[in-house]
Amino acid sequence: MPPQTKSTILVVDPSASNRSLISECLAQLPDVKVVVAADGAQALAQFRTSPPSLVLMDIALHDTDGLSLAKSMRSWERTAECGGVAPWTPIVFLSSVMDEDVLAEGIIAGGDDFLYKPVSEVVLLAKVRAMLRIVAMQQEIHAAHQQIKALSLIDGLTNIPNRRHFDETLRAEWKRCSRLKTPLSIVIGDVDFFKQFNDIYGHQAGDECLKAVAGALNESLFRVEDIVARYGGEEFAAILPGTDASGAHAVAERMRSSARELCIPHRSGVDGMISCSFGIASIIPSCETPAPNLIQAADESLYLAKRNGRNQVRAFSS
Repeated sequence: MPPQTKSTILVVDPSASNRSLISECLAQLPDVKVVVAADGAQALAQFRTSPPSLVLMDIALHDTDGLSLAKSMRSWERTAECGGVAPWTPIVFLSSVMDEDVLAEGIIAGGDDFLYKPVSEVVLLAKVRAMLRIVAMQQEIHAAHQQIKALSLIDGLTNIPNRRHFDETLRAEWKRCSRLKTPLSIVIGDVDFFKQFNDIYGHQAGDECLKAVAGALNESLFRVEDIVARYGGEEFAAILPGTDASGAHAVAERMRSSARELCIPHRSGVDGMISCSFGIASIIPSCETPAPNLIQAADESLYLAKRNGRNQVRAFSS
């Protein structure tokens, strides 16, 4: 297993002696790295550039108060959302004044706990261990959330993006291309005479055929921003942002050739082998034209390819 990285604790205190005492105490924890800040500005800068695992903060600072600093930290965390989950760093206030109203204000401001000075070494270490356990659990939950989300966007049979991933990507790319005034192309294709293939060779062979075709189509895309997804059944769809009609035709032709070069026998197929037909449509997206119109245009192109003999690429023309 890879070595675990150390948890970072940010100690914010205007007193150099207090910072030193707290740092020496925390040095007893082997998996902890301590960084210090003397004022709010320095603390916030460190918090933003290298987010710590835990913040120990004196409530009284020279350039600001701990409550305002905590609010700033929580505000920054909300803007740093990643993968649908905003980061959270526990904040523990240190105060020499035992005031319940201040404690309540601190929790409302974004703090998670209070320790009163002078802080017992035993209490401080126990509190830090407890907070770091919560942080570790949060990270595990976040990792599991990301894994579940990733799995929900992958087709279980072909191991390429699924319809949900296609829809989400199309929405995002539509907005981006509309903003940049750049073209967006869709390629929709399916396996020719696939029902007959299943009838002749069985559904297990049909599944293996779909896996092979999906792999071939995926390998036909050379740019990281392009994706091909299983659109449904034996149908596949590709999103090509920044690609015009001629570029989309070249990509679709490459996909058609790749599927054909698999040389999968099909007694009822085109010339006795598996083949795919493709329809393409391109547009410069705008808010006046909905994305489903582009999909419909690519679908119409696909039907034209099928009517004209299959194993070919057709483009939409209005």
